[in-house]
Amino acid sequence: MKQENILKNSTKFFILKVKKDLVLEIFGNKKSIKIESGQKLKDIFNKKNYKNLKKAKKQNRKTFNIKWKKRKYEIYFEKNIFYFYDITLYCKVQSKLEKSLKELRSKKEELQAVFDLAANGISILDRNGMFLYANKFFQNMMEYSMEELYKESCISLSSPEYSAPSQTAVEKAIQYGSIEKFKKICITKSGQRINASMSLSYLESRDEIVMITSDITEEIEYQDKLEKQIELEVSKRTEQYELLCHQSRLAAMGEMIDSIAHQWRQPLNSLGIIVQGLRHISSQKNIDNKLLEEIESDIMDKINYMSQTIDDFSTFFRINKNKEQFDILISIEDAIRLIQVQLNNHNIKIEIDKKNITNFEIYGFPNEFRQVILNLIHNAMMQIVSKNISNGKIKIDIRNINNNLEIDISDNGEGIEKKLMPKLFDPYFSTKEKGSGIGLYMSKVIIENHMNGILKVRNIKNGAKFTIMLAKE
Repeated sequence: MKQENILKNSTKFFILKVKKDLVLEIFGNKKSIKIESGQKLKDIFNKKNYKNLKKAKKQNRKTFNIKWKKRKYEIYFEKNIFYFYDITLYCKVQSKLEKSLKELRSKKEELQAVFDLAANGISILDRNGMFLYANKFFQNMMEYSMEELYKESCISLSSPEYSAPSQTAVEKAIQYGSIEKFKKICITKSGQRINASMSLSYLESRDEIVMITSDITEEIEYQDKLEKQIELEVSKRTEQYELLCHQSRLAAMGEMIDSIAHQWRQPLNSLGIIVQGLRHISSQKNIDNKLLEEIESDIMDKINYMSQTIDDFSTFFRINKNKEQFDILISIEDAIRLIQVQLNNHNIKIEIDKKNITNFEIYGFPNEFRQVILNLIHNAMMQIVSKNISNGKIKIDIRNINNNLEIDISDNGEGIEKKLMPKLFDPYFSTKEKGSGIGLYMSKVIIENHMNGILKVRNIKNGAKFTIMLAKE
């Protein structure tokens, strides 16, 4: 009786006891299935289901499925009793499961394709570095089949000098979870050495290591080739720069020789007059020793002046490749002294305004800096002379701006043509008829490349102004 009550309350399971085509008894929830005793099977089920029931009864078939009232049933038949099991939910679950499995298989195939077609070698290792799996790229790169790789490890495929570092890389990946861009040399099956970059990631849940390997042999070769090209280019540029420096010094030397000639002309004339005077004195019977001493002193003063001139110019042309602390005011005054006679001959006044600065020291190359100052003053002088300006003036302003020293060299030489401005610092460009065109170029190189400063130019009222900006270090 208890069993019958259970069956009556069940909506997923019911039993029909039949005799021929007639339902004798029903066990289960009658309201849910809506079947009454005395009904005929053909009145309860559609033709297709009725045929299946009759066929099962006739052939004594044990189990089969039907779809009835929008639900699916699995039927078990035995001794005129039909056992109906509602499998609708099960079928839905099974359908979803099959769909999911199908999608999983599809995803697996996609992932497998991506895995094998990846542009890097991807492999799975155990904690000892032995290969559990490797994609096609890795197999082709290392020239091993998967069956052969099962007997190898990432350590055994390394060149001897990288065996120990490879073992350490595996241990670190396990210890820290990952290691990136570990570079080493691998040996292929044919013995070829390839440069490789490897990244390892440890999967703790599986106790396995994922290793991604990139062949960077071409990259290394390209870098080596690029470095050689850079070295060659640097060598060429250095050679060109040294040639320009040499040409610049030769040009400056020519100008300096001209300056020496100007500076020596007056003392040499004076010495000539003194020598002529000595001839007249020597003809006298009584020679005044005091007068001779004065003449000797005058001669020595002029010889010392000429000697100092040689020393100044030899210092100017002395090459010093070491940076040092130096006073820019002294360097500017030294440069002016070298060209002072020429400035006087052309009636050009030069003035220095120090703007109440007490510290003029910077870190750099004093001789090269003097060369720049001398070049800018000489250019200003030649501009004034070319314009036939009778009251020529060159002014040098030195000011301190935000811990930088700014040196402005301005003149009243009527300025520079606007169209020439963009090319003014180009090598071999000159506004002078016989100019070398490397003075301003070398000046810019010295200030900006050698001394990390700035050299620029602009026109002002009645002339041009060159500005040098240098940092105090």
